[in-house]
Amino acid sequence: MLQYDDVLRYILGDFGTYQKFCFFMLGLTSLAPVMQSFAPVYIQAYTDHWCLVPAAENITQQLCNDTLTAECEELVKNLTLPRESMEDLCGTTLGFSQCERFNVGLDELFHPSAPSLYTNKTTSCDHGWVYDTSQYKSTVNQQFDLVCDRFYLDALSTSVYMSGNLIGGVIYGVIMDKFGRMPGLMLAFTLMIIFGVIQAFAVNYAMFVVIRFLLSVASYSVYMAGFIIATEYIGPSKRTIAGMVYPMFYSVGYMLLTLYAYFIREWWILQLVITVPNVLFLTYWWIIPESPRWLLSVGKDEEAEIVIRKCAKINKVEVPVNLFDGTWVPAMNEKSKDNISSEESDISDSHSSLDLVRLPNMRKKSLIMFYIWTINSLVYFGISYNTSALAGDDYINAFLSALVEIPAYAIGIWMMDFRYLGRRWSLCITMTLSGVACMCTALIPACGPFAWIEITSAMIGKFAITSSYGMIYVYALELFPTPVRSIGIGLCSMFSCIGGILAPQALLFGDLWKPLPFLVFGVTSIIAGILTLPLPETRREKLPETMEEGEQFGKKAPKPEEAINGIGNGELSRL
Repeated sequence: MLQYDDVLRYILGDFGTYQKFCFFMLGLTSLAPVMQSFAPVYIQAYTDHWCLVPAAENITQQLCNDTLTAECEELVKNLTLPRESMEDLCGTTLGFSQCERFNVGLDELFHPSAPSLYTNKTTSCDHGWVYDTSQYKSTVNQQFDLVCDRFYLDALSTSVYMSGNLIGGVIYGVIMDKFGRMPGLMLAFTLMIIFGVIQAFAVNYAMFVVIRFLLSVASYSVYMAGFIIATEYIGPSKRTIAGMVYPMFYSVGYMLLTLYAYFIREWWILQLVITVPNVLFLTYWWIIPESPRWLLSVGKDEEAEIVIRKCAKINKVEVPVNLFDGTWVPAMNEKSKDNISSEESDISDSHSSLDLVRLPNMRKKSLIMFYIWTINSLVYFGISYNTSALAGDDYINAFLSALVEIPAYAIGIWMMDFRYLGRRWSLCITMTLSGVACMCTALIPACGPFAWIEITSAMIGKFAITSSYGMIYVYALELFPTPVRSIGIGLCSMFSCIGGILAPQALLFGDLWKPLPFLVFGVTSIIAGILTLPLPETRREKLPETMEEGEQFGKKAPKPEEAINGIGNGELSRL
């Protein structure tokens, strides 16, 4: 059977002109899902709110002869809303209650002894709320009143969205393996556009959440399909760099979302703007060919030949005349052939996720990686969703949060290949640095001369966690042995989704104590950095090709008495 890696290595080149074109075009597809993912930063933004007082208009007419002014509005609030202690960026202050009002009528309010009549008579916002629309003209929270005793529904919708990522990864993985990469990408884009438009016209909260879940399934699949196709076009020598460069498109999408949100303050209009233009990506059906790697794997050699010859023509290389008649043999040495045969033989064996935890060394490495992936996603999305809670301008903070990701990925590439750091120490340093930065962000006052220090600290945390976000993909690929490599990455991705689901809920800790979310991010990230140290270094190491090699990889040599007693061999024999 013709191996596509051999075609790349000996004929087309690992990253020729045609592959670069496809990589760039497919990278653009990631702009769409990132906008959907981070849209809650704007469409579900928190805004100040107060109880709607039924008699407020009459009160205004009696107190203010002219058009309503800020002074008159303040006076009406003083008469109709109790005050309570509230936390802001600079600490505790006294402000108008956002969930209670004085329970008095117009006659009582203007009674000579009014203060004594209503001072202690309060009620909930039974007539709804009035929202501050000075920054956001409309938001999901305003439209569906996700405030006061319904405040948790805001974070719940985001967690539901992140859970859709988990389902999308499973469903579309099967679809793309069975029907092809491009059909999967086109289906995901079509559904994302449909659900994205429907979401803009949601009539109630339940409909919004259900549609948002379906939108998540489709949008995550768009990103996954684009990434798979882009990397399958590329040879092994460039795949690591490509895996770190591809997420940079994701960062650009986040910055573009911020620009849109700055000029569009109506949530449903913003939702349409980030959704409808994606119709243009449906033209990829005629621009980007199917993955030749997938075509060869399912026996569609004739279709693969068309793609390979097109790629060779643009790359300006010659295709051997006997490439597709079964007689072409790449110029490789016997050792390479033996390695391929050994790998293919081992992959053909039946393995399951239980093999990752069956043996002690594999179990240790797997559990550590699961924790690291969970915390990495928790901290990454936690910082990203919380930029509006930092001092300074919401839009500038979000833009900076996206901007720092690009150099973060670039430096991550350098760190992993730097001989004094490698994979393990690079991941340890970035996770620990992110944790320290998050703890500093939590403890630094967010006002006055300290405001810029808090923002800088948060951006350092985002920079470090983003760098590690790219590293864990490369590290996990090299850490798991070949027979369970796909299973291991799949489980790591599942735990990553769990971290994303928990991130919005962790931000709710801020209602108990404002610094608490960043303290949680800091402590868990530092622990993840420390747990990296027991893992083996994989830079320039021969990767484990069998389960036996996987168990021994990074494992200390057994003591003489253990070797005599056969400890370890018995465990391996159970596989």
